[in-house]
Amino acid sequence: MSASDLDALKDELATAARILNRHGLIGMFGHISVLQPGDRRYLVHPGAGSRKDRCRPSDLFDLDLDEEWKPGHPLELYMHSEMHRLYPEVRSCAHVHAPYLTQLSVLADIPNDSLTLNAGFWPDRVPVYDEPDLVRDRETAQRLVRLQGRDTVCVLRWHGAMVAAPSIRQAVVRCIHAEENARLLLGTMALGRRIVPLMHGEERKAMYAKIATPKHLASYWQFESSLVELAPTGPGV
Repeated sequence: MSASDLDALKDELATAARILNRHGLIGMFGHISVLQPGDRRYLVHPGAGSRKDRCRPSDLFDLDLDEEWKPGHPLELYMHSEMHRLYPEVRSCAHVHAPYLTQLSVLADIPNDSLTLNAGFWPDRVPVYDEPDLVRDRETAQRLVRLQGRDTVCVLRWHGAMVAAPSIRQAVVRCIHAEENARLLLGTMALGRRIVPLMHGEERKAMYAKIATPKHLASYWQFESSLVELAPTGPGV
């Protein structure tokens, strides 16, 4: 990977952290990563206490999959290393402490309905991780990752969610729309009325493929990234 390509990837991941922060999906807690070409190294932003709204490329950690946690890393670092190790096609994954996804996690049965076109990636059977603890070691992380598999969303009870995608931009968009879908599910369930969800299975996947086009993703990213631009730094600024 060339130095310029790595710089561009770092810039994209730092922007992703700021976008997720703007939506209230990560703050003191929560993190997003990306697997680099070659499938042995990944980028992740700093852990608890860092200002995600000010995240810059220089703040990111560039790690090997086998590197151990150190102070400054996200406490649940192994979520990322083990996802990228076991499922390298998942190029980017995010752990979010999103309010509505967390609220959804306490339901005995997690709804499999998608209530918006943009949430057509919602799994037909949402994986649920039931261990009442943080994911702080490789063995625990591997249990979580194997439960989630390649599914786009996995709910962690009393904790939040993991979101997987083949790119940083898709991970960010899925995080935003997964939280919106959780909000709508909880709201419509509270009304006690029958809902009309999107279709399920292959029909839903086909519908979503028509919605989530590269052009749609590019325009969505351009809009979101424009709202979290940082002032330049360095000599002459």
